[in-house]
Amino acid sequence: MELNRETYLNKLAQELKMGVFKQAQINIDLSKVKISCGYPTTGSKGKAIGQCHATSNNGYNEIFIHPILQDSIRVAGVLAHELVHAHDDCEHGHGKEFRKLALSIGLEGKPTHAMAGDAFINRITPFLNELGSYPHNSMSRDKKKRQGTRMIKCTCNECGYAVRTTQKWIDVAFPICPIHNSTMVIG
Repeated sequence: MELNRETYLNKLAQELKMGVFKQAQINIDLSKVKISCGYPTTGSKGKAIGQCHATSNNGYNEIFIHPILQDSIRVAGVLAHELVHAHDDCEHGHGKEFRKLALSIGLEGKPTHAMAGDAFINRITPFLNELGSYPHNSMSRDKKKRQGTRMIKCTCNECGYAVRTTQKWIDVAFPICPIHNSTMVIG
């Protein structure tokens, strides 16, 4: 039976609680945590790849894993990072308390970007092999092609005088150069 993303993320959170966090003597209360694949409040263009909201919003820590992520180990690292925030209800941000807890479970790097280190990966890999791959394909951050101008440049072949107009007006008639009284061309 293939799991959906949220079921996968919740099973992963349970394993992180019982394996990684328990080994570091940290008790996470998952009954107050909801986990989803979704865009953080910064939206699809922000840099955050995970986000945890405090229980003051609705009584739950809401954790979002960015839809651009699809690698199971990376997802596990981001989820662990956000569960550290959930542990103290987002009270200490990325301060000393966060750093201490993150390091104790095997995350590495700057607190704002603490990700799975070798010790964390070694602990979680057997479970990920059993659970399988994260059932999600990355949603790209492709930038939409910006709308260029709809105005078309028309120039006089004799003097180079130029104006911009729309295709609608070109279909009616090409503009006339006010200096030479000649029909202008596109370009």
